[in-house]
Amino acid sequence: MKAETPLAFILFAGLVPVVLVALRSYRRGRAARELFAGTDQEDSSPWFFVRSLLDALFFCLFLVFSVLALAGILWGTAPEPEDRSGLDIVVVLDVSRSMLAQDEEPSRLAAARDTARGLLQSLSRARFAVVAFKGGAIIAIPMTEDRQLLETFFQNAGPAVVNAPGTSVDAGLERALEAFPRGTASHRAIVLLSDGESLSDFSLRSAEKAGAEGIPVFSVGMGSDEGSVIRLPEGGQVTGNDGKPVISRRNAPLLEKAAALSQGVYFSSREPGIVSRLTQKLQDFEASRARMGFRLVPVRRYRSFLFAGFLFLCAAVLVRSVRWKKF
Repeated sequence: MKAETPLAFILFAGLVPVVLVALRSYRRGRAARELFAGTDQEDSSPWFFVRSLLDALFFCLFLVFSVLALAGILWGTAPEPEDRSGLDIVVVLDVSRSMLAQDEEPSRLAAARDTARGLLQSLSRARFAVVAFKGGAIIAIPMTEDRQLLETFFQNAGPAVVNAPGTSVDAGLERALEAFPRGTASHRAIVLLSDGESLSDFSLRSAEKAGAEGIPVFSVGMGSDEGSVIRLPEGGQVTGNDGKPVISRRNAPLLEKAAALSQGVYFSSREPGIVSRLTQKLQDFEASRARMGFRLVPVRRYRSFLFAGFLFLCAAVLVRSVRWKKF
């Protein structure tokens, strides 16, 4: 069970004032009854307490199920027809400074660019788009079949492509989803080339969104777990506040999670034959989708929660309007 809009759960805080108002209303009603009817009648009749309790309970349940509907609860999967052919790939290239680390030969960024160029040669019938990201992300090249344009970009791409400082994998994946042309009849996949070092919170919502749309993320972790210093093109190294060289390490768990949430596959750049293995997985993905003719998508359950909320709201109104006993 997942939520498309988990921030909606903040609205549960609204239950606190509702309960406080209900308690205050009950106390005032009880005081009024004691004033006009005496305490003996109050003690002999529990109906006022029961009705107040049910009124507050049903209204709170109405609010709970309304929030669950707004949160977009996803529960279970259902087949959805898919009539597609061909393959559209968005290459998401990390151009942050950590990709200049040299635990890949000659650097992580150079190895990532070579991997992308290998895909261009291996998947000759596929179309490609390129998203470059650091702290922000840009669609560097829209979806195209122009291999020369793509080759030129991958030969020269560096940190200067994106101005925003930092690193945000989420921003790269979010922009990748925007790079797919609307109404395309092709199967869609994302290839993420990154060391996984994200200087901002990685919520994984973009990876979940990709999976919900049937777009797997095939992530390739660049670098090593041991890490390396980051050598700058102008000379020197990236240092921390203490003046010591920063050691950049591959964040494999983050990249694995992104792949798993989107029904994709994680690879290490150090695996032998990484380009051929990645190519084979992409071809298998295209073939399996074409063979099945459908894809499994999460089922949105908001209607069930809305219906339950409506029933509890009716129950609350009924409790208030029906005269159970003459007080």
